[in-house]
Amino acid sequence: MKIGFIGLGRMGENMVLNLIEHKHDVVVYNRSPEKTREIAKKGATPSYSINEMISKLPDRKIIWIMIKSGKPVDEMISQVLPFLTKGDIIIDGGNSYYKDSKKRYAQLKKKGLGFLDVGTSGGTSGARNGACMMIGGDKKDFGYCEKIFKDMCVDKGYGYFGSSGNGHYVKMVHNGIEYGMMAALAEGLTAIQKQDSKIDMKEVAKVYSHGSIVAGSLSSWLYDSYMVKGYLEEISGVVPKGETEEEMQKLIKEKNMKILAQAINMRKNTRKKASYEGKLISAMRNQFGGHAFNKK
Repeated sequence: MKIGFIGLGRMGENMVLNLIEHKHDVVVYNRSPEKTREIAKKGATPSYSINEMISKLPDRKIIWIMIKSGKPVDEMISQVLPFLTKGDIIIDGGNSYYKDSKKRYAQLKKKGLGFLDVGTSGGTSGARNGACMMIGGDKKDFGYCEKIFKDMCVDKGYGYFGSSGNGHYVKMVHNGIEYGMMAALAEGLTAIQKQDSKIDMKEVAKVYSHGSIVAGSLSSWLYDSYMVKGYLEEISGVVPKGETEEEMQKLIKEKNMKILAQAINMRKNTRKKASYEGKLISAMRNQFGGHAFNKK
């Protein structure tokens, strides 16, 4: 399929490369043209304005937006809107708040346009090699775009969750679970490190990430963090505030998720006093998503 793709950040760039590898024709636009020129060398069709991008798409257009959530998404939709016609589809693949997605869907529906909210998980490596996607919106629009989701995701790694907002809601809860899992791993390994400083933490991380009940992507990224010489040493024990943290506060209020609340408090406490837990959480965030960390 031929689609327009806006946003070539850490996730967006890898998603475009994934699409190209699966033989999709991707017309890219990015605010900074350097990124556009760079990815054009790898097979994407470049455009340097919204108008140019739209002009290179077929009659029925699919526009994938992969930018920071909140006001930037609304502003981008406003820029794209004048060039779209009835039946075109906008996809928001970022971490938008689900109630915002519902509003955007309703606004675009009135104009005869489709809107799919797609929560994307798997980090930068997943974006490049096989992601996980949670999708909400009209089923007919999902069906029209399903080949894209199937190609971009691992086997059984995408799902349709019904009405608008549900994709981003399922992803929001996923993020809350992720916060709790990261906090639990960081807390546990800190307890071991404090118990006996002679215990080889690389060995602990290795064993935890191979065959144990807590094995998985996060424990594997934690093991990778220990294996890179000097990597953990340069990370401070302060966890920077992430893009989804405010959204997590809303989820705590809506659903009373106590473990999530404790995980948020752990992060906040590191901003008052650096900790080993903060160092490990920062490392995991950097490993899977390329999130910046504070240097020691």
